[in-house]
Amino acid sequence: MNADLAALLVVQQDDDAIRAIEARGADLAPRLAAMDAARRRATDDVARTTGTLEKEVVRQRALEARTAEHRERHSKNVAVLDQAHKVKEATAAMSQVEAAARVLADDETELLALTRRIAELRSATTAARAYLETLEASQAEARQVVETDRLVIERELTTARSRRAESAKTVGPSLLSKYDRVQLRRKSTALFALNGFSCGSCDTAISLQRRPAMTSGQQAIEVCEGCGVLLYLQRPAE
Repeated sequence: MNADLAALLVVQQDDDAIRAIEARGADLAPRLAAMDAARRRATDDVARTTGTLEKEVVRQRALEARTAEHRERHSKNVAVLDQAHKVKEATAAMSQVEAAARVLADDETELLALTRRIAELRSATTAARAYLETLEASQAEARQVVETDRLVIERELTTARSRRAESAKTVGPSLLSKYDRVQLRRKSTALFALNGFSCGSCDTAISLQRRPAMTSGQQAIEVCEGCGVLLYLQRPAE
């Protein structure tokens, strides 16, 4: 077998190994993304319920102040009614008492509903925070596993890339450059054995004019006219 071809096949084996390791590394991303998405949803839920609770508490305080003001006004109107001696005065005072009572009743009804809503929001906020804490605790071990896997993959990649760099030194610069362009473009195998006299990748037949050079060994590697991969003739002894 041609020395450059043999060396290039070793480089390709190294590249295949690197891609396999990189694929394992790529598989870690969806796992982390799923955990991040779950944590983000839980965090957003805590923020949403907490924010709503804070707004409703502010509204409750304002409503309590308004209700207290209306209650005081109602009490004054009742006092005026109690002191009225004339029918006209009593009628006017009664009208004011009834109007203030209606406003006060509306305030108290709204305040009661708001108090219940705040209680529900407090429960929801507590539950959301508890869920977030539980989720983070359950994810801690899984994240540690992913991190351990990532470190292992990084070490394996460093070793594989160093091995590939050494293998590449034995290939002629021109051939290596041609090979690198093809495999980087395809992100997969770049060098294929001929299947008969057809491309082992796309099955395109090489021209009759190019076959003698390959069979005689004068041209060990050719470029496929169909898909652009590199081709070589695998001899029986190989």
